Amino acid sequence: MLVERAQHGDADAFGSLYDRFQPEIVRYLAHRVGDPDAAEDLAQQVFLKAWQAIPRYEARGVPFRAWLYRMAHNQMVDHFRTRRPTTDLEGVEIPEESEAESSLLTAEMSEALTNALGRLSEDHRQVLTLRFLMEKSAREIAVIMGRKEVTVRGLQMRALQALRRAIEETGGLP
Repeated sequence: MLVERAQHGDADAFGSLYDRFQPEIVRYLAHRVGDPDAAEDLAQQVFLKAWQAIPRYEARGVPFRAWLYRMAHNQMVDHFRTRRPTTDLEGVEIPEESEAESSLLTAEMSEALTNALGRLSEDHRQVLTLRFLMEKSAREIAVIMGRKEVTVRGLQMRALQALRRAIEETGGLP
């Protein structure tokens, strides 16, 4: 098994684990932080920490993938705690009028959804991100979040209801 080999210092085995899970972890982080470059950096930090911690990894009924997702989640939380928002306008091109209108509508929709998601609990945001952006099944989410599948289904339903309320409270979508 790759994990066991990596635990004993096999860099090739860990490299195989990296190749297998890195794209998925980057996609998860990109959806959560909204910045593909930051997601790449965060994923690198996750795998560096995983390499350092893998000798202490114990399955305890939780798959390696779930362990990585937990590390990615913690890395994302740390990122938001220390982040200072900046805007770089270099290289920004002004779109054509029809593109601008479509772009503006998309940006307004995205901002409205981001604001509504920001009003949800961390569990609600995580379950919605994993289900609808990462396209994970309830079973996979249960493993990642360390919960029962039926609990995840209920959490997803409550998260969607909370999202609907948050959207309505902020004036709806454009």
